[in-house]
Amino acid sequence: MMKKIILAAALSLTLPMALVGVQAQVAENASPEGVPATGMPATGVPAKGLAEFLTDEAKAAAQQKPSLLRATRIRADNLDSFPRSGPDAIAGIGDWWLSDGTLCAAISDVGHDAGIVSGGGTLIDLGYCDRADDQWTYANVLTGLAKETAIPVQQISANLDGEVAEIIAVGQGDGLRQTLTYRLREGGDALELDILLERVGDGSPLHMSGLFTLHSQRALTPFSLSSYNPTASLGFQQRDIDRHDTSSLLNGLMPADWNILVGATDYATEISYGVQLRSAELIKVNGSRLTLPRFLAVFPDYSLHGWMTRPLWFQSERLNMLSMLQNRFMDLREGERLSVKLHVRVGDRSEVAAITDQIYAGPKLRGYSDHRGVSFAVWDQDDRPVTQVRPAPDGSFDIRVPARATRLRITASTPWGEQRTRELTVADQRNDSGRWIFKERGSLALPSGVAMSLYVQGLGETPDPRFGDDLLGFSEGGHPLPPLSARNRIDLAGVDSDPAEVELPAGQYRVLVTRGLEYGVSEYLLTVVAGQQSQLPIVAPKRVWDAEGWRSADLHVHSGASFDSTLPFDERLRSFVAQGAEILVASEHNRIVDQRRVVEQMGLEGQVQVLVGSELTGLARAPGAPYTIGHSNVFPVKADPSAYAGGIPRIENRPLREVIAEVKARDPGSLFQLNHPRASKGIDRDLAFFDHLSIGRSYDPTQSLDSEPNLSLLEVDRESGARDIDFDMLEVLNGDDMAVYEQQRQDWFSLLNQGARRTATGNSDSHGLGRVVAAPRNYIYMPDSESLPVSQRGLVAALSEGRSFLTTGPLLQLTLRDRGRQRVGLGGTFKGGRGSLHVQIDAAPWVPVEALTVWLNGEIYRQLPTRRGDHVTVEVVADRDAYLVVEVRGKPSARYRALMPGLAPLALSNPIYIDADGNGKWEAPLNDW
Repeated sequence: MMKKIILAAALSLTLPMALVGVQAQVAENASPEGVPATGMPATGVPAKGLAEFLTDEAKAAAQQKPSLLRATRIRADNLDSFPRSGPDAIAGIGDWWLSDGTLCAAISDVGHDAGIVSGGGTLIDLGYCDRADDQWTYANVLTGLAKETAIPVQQISANLDGEVAEIIAVGQGDGLRQTLTYRLREGGDALELDILLERVGDGSPLHMSGLFTLHSQRALTPFSLSSYNPTASLGFQQRDIDRHDTSSLLNGLMPADWNILVGATDYATEISYGVQLRSAELIKVNGSRLTLPRFLAVFPDYSLHGWMTRPLWFQSERLNMLSMLQNRFMDLREGERLSVKLHVRVGDRSEVAAITDQIYAGPKLRGYSDHRGVSFAVWDQDDRPVTQVRPAPDGSFDIRVPARATRLRITASTPWGEQRTRELTVADQRNDSGRWIFKERGSLALPSGVAMSLYVQGLGETPDPRFGDDLLGFSEGGHPLPPLSARNRIDLAGVDSDPAEVELPAGQYRVLVTRGLEYGVSEYLLTVVAGQQSQLPIVAPKRVWDAEGWRSADLHVHSGASFDSTLPFDERLRSFVAQGAEILVASEHNRIVDQRRVVEQMGLEGQVQVLVGSELTGLARAPGAPYTIGHSNVFPVKADPSAYAGGIPRIENRPLREVIAEVKARDPGSLFQLNHPRASKGIDRDLAFFDHLSIGRSYDPTQSLDSEPNLSLLEVDRESGARDIDFDMLEVLNGDDMAVYEQQRQDWFSLLNQGARRTATGNSDSHGLGRVVAAPRNYIYMPDSESLPVSQRGLVAALSEGRSFLTTGPLLQLTLRDRGRQRVGLGGTFKGGRGSLHVQIDAAPWVPVEALTVWLNGEIYRQLPTRRGDHVTVEVVADRDAYLVVEVRGKPSARYRALMPGLAPLALSNPIYIDADGNGKWEAPLNDW
């Protein structure tokens, strides 16, 4: 879904009116030790540099040196000259490029939606030019601190002048003109972002604004520091902020300027970013400058550097009730300007020290580890977070600490759960923490050549292992928030690139081995001894269901190409094959990426098939779609590597019907799936289309489609004739979100009852390895497909006709028969008003099955107890045209919960349609529209 955690806050980012301000009573250019916060070097040399002091010969030599500065627009004829690379690189033709030869950045063009604001002018890519390391997502300027009030960019230009390269984005709205200047300097050390706001006419009051940086689901992990108030440095231990509770906001908005975003270690190249709000000033009509209150708020999925519009009456570094009262009366007056300066530094390692080594001016701290996978966290004498580092390939680390530090505490965390802590006094410029030797681990040799998943459970006092933990210890309100990769499962695809062993702490374990819903499970007991490798006589999981003609597919799967995932695609494929699934629809958020070549590179041909798709993710609130268009998947589609985000269609500020029409025109053979149409309690409803229909009114399944709550679904686009209801499939079950399953099933029944025949699907929406991929999944009947790859056209036809069922475990085969030769399966139409429904119910031995429900026209027709292996026959009588659906459910056992955490056994079929009068035309039960 994005995930549920992510944009529960990030997509409805309007701070309440009660939030009014935080004042930092500090110098306007406060910065870390030894780092000037303005363009003025520490020695006092003017910002323009030393040029005026150079000899004529030196000037001539400097002029002859070729400049690597670049500020230009990406065009088809210069496309190949830009190193657009890295997991999150999305820039394409039409976007804007900025480079100093070391750092390369891209800013989205006016028509390229990026982040939670409609339109362009957004920093979309940032990294080292020669490393393919971009993990940057989006950073949006929120004037007015809300998606609805953000000023869209209307014009972008490039400027290359001497030692400065700039991309300038200008927009105007609600009486304000906003100018964003992205800047790199010759020999500089950071990307600069200057924000200038001017009041040029009447408009709504401007209370406060901010820079919104997206790092959803810890795609980047935030570590906050304050250069001017060390008590506001929280590191990875962030506060739990309730945006709708004033006290919680007061406690969470910190007088801090640095937000260090640590990249993932899953890729061949690593990166981190340091975002600093250096100053915020009000420039009055007479030219005088006043320092403005500023703050930093960090959430798990996004961060906000904020500033208020005017100084406070009473100076205070922290929020208080009086500042909140004053904020209600703040505004930018005509002729006044608001100037904000931010810097973004880049580090070449996925650790905090990659940034703090650039900003601290204190002594060195060094050490050595005998294991590269260890993470070292450092605190000062006041128990305040200082930095975090990982050893170099040779095991060493050598980092800077603040000059104020007199004593340090260093904690080492290992991948197998061992922790050690040492303390030392800062004695001189080089402080040695010693050699760190770790011996409390053993290992388990893993099988080779066979696909499977191994679930490792601790027994007795041995805890469950947590493979894939980034060891950063990120928490919110004291509650740990592990990364999406954390799990107790090891996936093997039976290929050479599978891991050969896994490290475990000494202890007793139970190991469960299976390969997904079609396979049994075996149990092994394991004892791990420190310093030794253990082995188990693991055999390949036994397949227990192999029905001819059925293909398994997960139509909603993410990897690191999505802005809220860090999972490399080869690991995504490994996990998919380990679960015995066959067809994977790659559905990255707002991006089209063709990853099919990875199947061949891994040697997985014939075992898995990848379809190119995308999750069209509405994030902005704009007039064309005031509540976004929700989320939808499209597939199969073609990727255009030269285009912005692989050729994604325009998503924001237009109704869903326009997006559907464009997708169908560009890729006529594609399917359009409405994803997770409802949101669970506490989740941002922008991502759930039926909760708002883009207009702020929820879909009402008890009312007709042509009634006022639902009527917008039928509005016709004048150019294309498309409607919002013209999606092909409805995701009735998304991942483990069982809480809204029944509501979404009722929505689906409502559509079917009125003749809107939409295929029901269930998909994992997996973004990492913590959630099992291909659970739920769909089984699609394709009798002519003997092996992979299947025909994409045939797959589209089968799904369009509804020849499928969704499941989290139970496996179905059903037909409606008469006394003659008529046998009709899923998606087909049965002629006549009387027939026998035959349902064969199978499941792996670890999947409980307890009850079968037959639905007729969305109403319960028959309920029966059942169990695995049953063949159930139900006589069906319909006096008018109808449709029937079969549902099978069970209660999760302990074994099921261990293998499918968060889920419960469930299968839901698509309809068999009944032409009761036999006239050759199926009519919906409520065919009044």
